[in-house]
Amino acid sequence: MDNLQLKTAPVAKTGMLIRRPIAEVFEAFINPGITTKFWFTKSSGRLEAGKRVQWEWEMYGISIPVTVKAVEPNKRIVIEWPGPGGPTGVEWAFILVRGGAAAATLEQVR
Repeated sequence: MDNLQLKTAPVAKTGMLIRRPIAEVFEAFINPGITTKFWFTKSSGRLEAGKRVQWEWEMYGISIPVTVKAVEPNKRIVIEWPGPGGPTGVEWAFILVRGGAAAATLEQVR
């Protein structure tokens, strides 16, 4: 147990079923007027490819720069933000499931 070093970068994956149409779910993630109702408290703008925005969580006294790498309407959003050892990539994928609902999956890779 002396050599407990990571050999590959850790990857975190999660997902959730959101019983709303994909277009509505996607809009909730890129539009800070909606996103601030359930995630961060302030944003400097809408998520658009190539744009850099600032997200703020006032209740924790933290703010973070977010670089938008890709936006494919109703399909995926890719961002990059600072991580403990350098930039960390985050990708949300939006998938149509039974009944017209959306499943949002998240993958975070360093």
